[in-house]
Amino acid sequence: MNTILMSLLRNGIMAVIQQNRIRFNLLDKGGVYLDSIKSLFDRELIFMEDAQDQEDIFNRIGKILHEKGIVNGDFTDALIEREQNHPTGLDLKPVANDIPNAAIPHTETEYCHSKHIVFVKLSKPVLFKNMIAPDQEMEVKYLFFIINNEKGSQTNVLSELMGFLTVADNVKTLETLESKDEIYQFLTEQTIKN
Repeated sequence: MNTILMSLLRNGIMAVIQQNRIRFNLLDKGGVYLDSIKSLFDRELIFMEDAQDQEDIFNRIGKILHEKGIVNGDFTDALIEREQNHPTGLDLKPVANDIPNAAIPHTETEYCHSKHIVFVKLSKPVLFKNMIAPDQEMEVKYLFFIINNEKGSQTNVLSELMGFLTVADNVKTLETLESKDEIYQFLTEQTIKN
């Protein structure tokens, strides 16, 4: 699944972005974005962090998730290895020049005990490789870790997150939120449209 998904993303990210915009524009009359994955967010899994680099934030979040029993002891190493082989940095410049980039780190299902989306807002960006052009580095401020123990559903979660991130106003709103509670409310309770 990851190979197919990464191939699709490398070869057709703009098509995916355009398709999501068209799809959600059609749902705009009363349609709620992120509705199908809202339940995956947890107030206790929203973080505002100051990290030195990618490995630092992966180690911090991995340790917390392991202590909570959400992932197994090999999760962090698997996350770091997967990121080296299949980068998850999402360049949002095609969406708007004035919004920060995001990343959607994830592992294979065998390292996860449950299904969640862990959100991290960094106080200052860290470097990630671009998922479309892995030889390019970019600064990332928002991380949406997909924690998934169900084979076959990761692509849907990734697609929903990418659709959310390709709406500039969603990312601009994240920039204004200053507390975990505000972020949680925005991601789960508000009507988020494109």
